[in-house]
Amino acid sequence: MCLMAFDWQPDSPQGECLLLIGNRDEFHARATAGLCVWPDGVLCGGRDLVAGGGWLVMHPAGSLATLTNVRQLDHPAPTASISRGQLVAAAARQALGRCSRWRLEDWLRALVAGESVPAALEGADAQKLSALTLEAVDWCNLLVCDGKALWRLHHGPQGAEVSRLSAGIHSLSNGHPETDWPKQRRLSGRLTALLDPSARAGQTTARPLSDDALLDLLKDDWRPAPTQLPATGLSPEREALLSSPFIVSAEYGTRASTLVRWQRHPARDTTDPSGVVQTLTLLERRFSPEGHIIASRRAMTRSLASESGKKGDIGSWRLS
Repeated sequence: MCLMAFDWQPDSPQGECLLLIGNRDEFHARATAGLCVWPDGVLCGGRDLVAGGGWLVMHPAGSLATLTNVRQLDHPAPTASISRGQLVAAAARQALGRCSRWRLEDWLRALVAGESVPAALEGADAQKLSALTLEAVDWCNLLVCDGKALWRLHHGPQGAEVSRLSAGIHSLSNGHPETDWPKQRRLSGRLTALLDPSARAGQTTARPLSDDALLDLLKDDWRPAPTQLPATGLSPEREALLSSPFIVSAEYGTRASTLVRWQRHPARDTTDPSGVVQTLTLLERRFSPEGHIIASRRAMTRSLASESGKKGDIGSWRLS
């Protein structure tokens, strides 16, 4: 991903605990697969067919991982031996503790500290563990959620850091997380304006926003004034092109827009009173170099999660 905004409401007893919208910008010639179930039969999201991995994936048991590249071309980047997209797959699996005994927080903090951690990097094999260090991965901003906590890891020219995000609306792009680029402010501001406050914090009386209304926020060719452009080592013309939330050009541009809805409500007819039914929905629009929609796909799954620590039932993805 290259731009995203999201509303995180972890204390919501029911309704949407996470609502996320984001654009993926890439060279049009790069081979990718749109929204699909991965070769492991579990993860779901788009796939990079060149270097492996993906840009946003979800696990049906209840986890999400996504990232943005960090763009700072006037600083020497690390020599990467592991694709950033593989980090996404590993993090989504690790969030559920299904690949190693590490808690997600400990796993992330160990990475930031420069330690080696076990990671399930392969798209087709969730059981194959490899050693992972951040120095083996190019700069990125990683977002990981297990339904209880939302973690943000930054790996960039000034070092690495990790933080647990508070409730509310946040945004992320290709710079340091605390440096709001104009298009971040633009998208998060428009999302804030669209969201009805009475629909947040688990209140279910408000009319839900349509998928189209949320995805349409991403198809925005607005550009900031030249004096507001970030300085990332590109020419002014290139910085201007990349400053739009939605990028259109023959060579490079917005390839896909994604909407994530993570909903939950108390389970009924279960022996575990702490059981929660969660519904995970992914919706992806794909675009041509001219900015036209060429495909749209939805994936949805329901599963039973347990607040008591028991492993819940895992649903299967339904694509349409």
